[in-house]
Amino acid sequence: MMIQKLKSYLESIEITPTNWLLGISGILMARFFLEAISSPTTSGIAASDASTLIHYYLFFMAFAFGSLLFFHFAIPKWREVLPQFVLYLFVAVLIAPILDFILSKGAGATMSYIFYTPKDLLYALFTFFGSANGITVGIRIEAAIIILFSGFLIYKIEKNILRAIIGATVLYLAIFIFVSLPSIVSMFGSIANPIHFFANAIANSATFPNNLHSALLYGYPARALEIGFNFVMGKIWFLITTALLGVWFYLSQKVKFIHIIKNSRPERVAFHLLAVSAGFYLANIISPIPLLVWNDYLSIVVLLISFYFSWMFAVCVNDIADEKIDEVSNSSRPLITKGLSHNDMKQASIIFLTVSLIGAFLAGYYAFFLVLAFTSLYYIYSAPPARFKSIPFFSSFLIGLCVLTEVMAGFFLLSESKLMAAFPTKVIAAIVISVFLWSNIRDLKDIKGDSKEGIKTVPVLFGSVWGPRITGIMAATAFLLVPLFAGTNFLFLISVPAAIFTYYFCVRKPYNEKFVFLAYFIFVLTLLFLLVFN
Repeated sequence: MMIQKLKSYLESIEITPTNWLLGISGILMARFFLEAISSPTTSGIAASDASTLIHYYLFFMAFAFGSLLFFHFAIPKWREVLPQFVLYLFVAVLIAPILDFILSKGAGATMSYIFYTPKDLLYALFTFFGSANGITVGIRIEAAIIILFSGFLIYKIEKNILRAIIGATVLYLAIFIFVSLPSIVSMFGSIANPIHFFANAIANSATFPNNLHSALLYGYPARALEIGFNFVMGKIWFLITTALLGVWFYLSQKVKFIHIIKNSRPERVAFHLLAVSAGFYLANIISPIPLLVWNDYLSIVVLLISFYFSWMFAVCVNDIADEKIDEVSNSSRPLITKGLSHNDMKQASIIFLTVSLIGAFLAGYYAFFLVLAFTSLYYIYSAPPARFKSIPFFSSFLIGLCVLTEVMAGFFLLSESKLMAAFPTKVIAAIVISVFLWSNIRDLKDIKGDSKEGIKTVPVLFGSVWGPRITGIMAATAFLLVPLFAGTNFLFLISVPAAIFTYYFCVRKPYNEKFVFLAYFIFVLTLLFLLVFN
């Protein structure tokens, strides 16, 4: 009866993805405050800096989404109330810092991961965390309460003792993996000591300077190492959290998940990620990049994911603003088909923006600034009151700036020099001008809708006949400028065919944007092949 009353109470609570995240975040901030009192960091500095807080935040968010997935399979009868249940269950994370403060009589106890070799880690697994100093009495009691309560709940709901035992065991294994993840990650390296493994990955990283304020580059090596560890683990937890979020969203909202993925404009996603990758390549051309370590590859992946989610935010904003246009020109969009509601799109946009900015911060200060610039430029391009997409030519200039931020982000992530002067002025001009000319193809599919809503794009200005022709000429010119910017006539061998095919696909009826992007991708891949093997 008590269990049923609890479920009924949870059912009475209205919850959305954003207020669930805000609720979890509120609990975690309370945890961080209490932990700052009861558990100082290794350096003794209060955990108040962004890198530490984001690292801790992602650790617990990964656990929150992991809990949703765990209970999704452990208590399927409660699937419809799992977000509410996990939110209330998460209050348990306040237990550890409170108990540590009380039991230590105010002295506190330092919390940390388990840093063990594989042999010692196995022993700790079978002895409830062993004698690991960082696993305080408060953590042990907190973990025991969560595990035992979850096992009891599974038994009461599912009426199966074996299911409850297996569930409690799996939950303990999950918690153990979480608190010993650095030791597990270090098993894949050649350095046995986990602390030395991470110190080496930080010290030899080409991208770590992106995470340090310039003042920290000239002193306090211990603090720099601590910050470096926060960023490395933050990136690992970012990838885990993002993956768990995606799996949970798919399992709980499969139809909406598919609508969002289909609506992502895959060809444009590839275009934007290719622009970031071009920045990586440019950095290596200008100043050959030293051998990268695994921490650097983490940064690269996180930056690409960050731009992906920033683009998804832009898609949501654009679809909400362009709803009337899409009724005429893009009737398959989820807002038009009612596959997603306005609230769904708004909720998704908030989550996409949050994930994007967290990932960008972890990639580095330069990446954060450039992702923020990219996001802001796309916002003023699409959304009212600015809605600069309605201003011909200026809108294309904004798109050029968007692509420039992507290339710069990739460049400065790997470039040794962080001075703006290190980025060639010629490349800035080439990107902005080429994208300015080529990007008008985005408006070809929307001629009818834009015309109806009074949006003065290039195709609308010149009409249904000459609009595609003018747009095709501009896009073709963008390809023909590449050899001129590169200073080699040899590239005309690929730019001329690309220009011809692009023009043809622009004027071809019915217009299909995918063919224009296909011509672009073939051109870029061929260009990269020639540059690499020349």
